[in-house]
Amino acid sequence: MDTFTSEDKCERLTLLADSIQKKLKDHISPIPSSPSRSEFMSLVTALPDLIYGVLSPITKKPISQHRFLWVCTLEEVTLRTSAICKLYNELPYQSRPDTDSSHICNELKSVINNLFSCVNSFLSQADVSLFLNAGSVYENRVRTSFTALLCAACDLVDNAQEMYDGAFYRALTSLCVRAVVAVLRKQYEQWEQKLMCEADMTKLLVSLTRSSFHLGTPEFVEPLFHSASGKPPVTETYPLDSVAHLETNLPLLMDFYRYSGFCLVTLAVSDDSLYRIRREYAELANYFLVTLLSLPNLSLENYPFAIEATSAFGAAATRHRISERYFLLQDREEVSFFFVLSYILRMEKLSSLADPSPRFRSEIFYFVDAFGKRISSDLDILASRNQSYSNSTISMLSLEQRARDSIRKANANTLSVILVEGTYKEKLHLVKIFFDNLAAAIKYPSRTSIATIVETFNFESVPEGCPVMQSMKNQDFHHLLSNVDIHTYPGKKLYVEAVEKIIRLLQLLTVSHMYTTLGLDSNPDLLMTKLFKTSYTFASVSQIKPILIFENDGKLRSISKVSLDEEREIASQLDMITATHDLEQLMR
Repeated sequence: MDTFTSEDKCERLTLLADSIQKKLKDHISPIPSSPSRSEFMSLVTALPDLIYGVLSPITKKPISQHRFLWVCTLEEVTLRTSAICKLYNELPYQSRPDTDSSHICNELKSVINNLFSCVNSFLSQADVSLFLNAGSVYENRVRTSFTALLCAACDLVDNAQEMYDGAFYRALTSLCVRAVVAVLRKQYEQWEQKLMCEADMTKLLVSLTRSSFHLGTPEFVEPLFHSASGKPPVTETYPLDSVAHLETNLPLLMDFYRYSGFCLVTLAVSDDSLYRIRREYAELANYFLVTLLSLPNLSLENYPFAIEATSAFGAAATRHRISERYFLLQDREEVSFFFVLSYILRMEKLSSLADPSPRFRSEIFYFVDAFGKRISSDLDILASRNQSYSNSTISMLSLEQRARDSIRKANANTLSVILVEGTYKEKLHLVKIFFDNLAAAIKYPSRTSIATIVETFNFESVPEGCPVMQSMKNQDFHHLLSNVDIHTYPGKKLYVEAVEKIIRLLQLLTVSHMYTTLGLDSNPDLLMTKLFKTSYTFASVSQIKPILIFENDGKLRSISKVSLDEEREIASQLDMITATHDLEQLMR
């Protein structure tokens, strides 16, 4: 059958779809899993002609009458380009500053920009509703291929982080959001049809949130999770109907909760103001992450070997996976990292740290232990390599630099990039010791344990009168901060800002505790100086959350919450409990 046959003139649409797929398969050969350098260069060199050869014949065909032709063709070339970009990132020679590597990079950039332009042209003309139908076999194939195209486009941007077009990604995410909302609002003839469409949208949500998280642009998916009025389009209960009635893709489900939660935690600390935590996003992140951690296969009982494995086998062990039902050890650490941050960012009482929930207690202790073992094993591995480089002793800085230069700087914009790409000192002082101090405040709750955290991670200048050792300790901290590479790794800057916000929050909660328990309602600046020996002022820490206000009469007052917010929070808590219970039952 002629693949350019218009849909309204075709009596056998399924046969038309088969013909289109067969023709594309004949034109686009599979990519070798481990190509040699010359094979890879041939793939890149041939890519422009391949894309032009399959796209140019369809450019003048009206989209509304050639839906499958358009989406299937764009899907195939986008998938191929994304796969080549992924290979480029993984192949060891891509970091070599030679002429061939530079040529490959320039060739890929040119191809990607042209493909972005073509896909963007299609997205701007396409009527989303025409591609989200269900019922006939052909309509289902159109919808599935359209969803796959959007997923492939998100993955391409993710794999081509150093080359992607920001304007294209913004347009892509906007259309993806519209597609998700359209499925929610669309009336289907049968309930099963809506379930299939929502299952497709779950795949899209995973690709969208994953790419937004990796690119450091969670604000692009913000409309999905937050609504000024009413229920947002996506909540933690979104995939439950399709999970209950269709075949469950557990890895996809895990990624849905993981990347949604990661984006929301990032949004919680991404306010333009350095002095404010966006509490509503920390709350939303908690719903997704608690639901994720409630899955039986995410139980810490399944990861007891993490500490021994990283100790015995080093960093390679963190890449071990029992099966697709389980995260890599390093990924499981990352989940704990984000959950602990979301819990801390949500705190409005000091008792939440002194007497935390059992889940928070277990997750922070797991993270501190597992991450500490991992960076210790990383240090052992780096130190043991010196003989292969030289007969003389090599500095740790040199070893770390060589290790980092040998791999792509992946996901440099993420809040958690410091866990992987941080220097040993950054991992030790900014992560390990910080979380150690938080864990100590749980084990030994007291005013001094909070003071230790604040004074150790004091971002303000040290006031006069402090002991010399304490002053020197803080100078070391500021020296470390000044050497953090925030230009290559913007995510490190975001993490450091998150730590500072937590330091401000802990001081505010301490003052609030003194106010509610002892009635200390005057001169909060003096109280903070005595408690923490820092130069923070109440005016600077009180902006972090609306908990206390210093009135004109010189007295502290607590800020009452709006009852509507409390009602919404209770409703959300009930939704989360329902979601976790339903998932636990479904996974048994």
